[in-house]
Amino acid sequence: MPSTRRLSFDHTPKELASRHSGTVEIALLWSKRRHRAAVTVEDTATGELIELPLTAEDDPLDVYNHPYVYAAARGLLAA
Repeated sequence: MPSTRRLSFDHTPKELASRHSGTVEIALLWSKRRHRAAVTVEDTATGELIELPLTAEDDPLDVYNHPYVYAAARGLLAA
């Protein structure tokens, strides 16, 4: 089944991994066209979506496993 997830820089990324807990869905996505990856965190109950583009210094699986730590460090979480 193709992914329906999107990134701000690619509307048709490949889903490499995904998981969910309650209403929160986390996905590791790859843009073949842009040669970039990102982790998305979506709360389907609130509609909140966080996109964490990966840098060369990031460990993709660590960001996927701990997205809130990275989102907080990047100032992407609401206070």
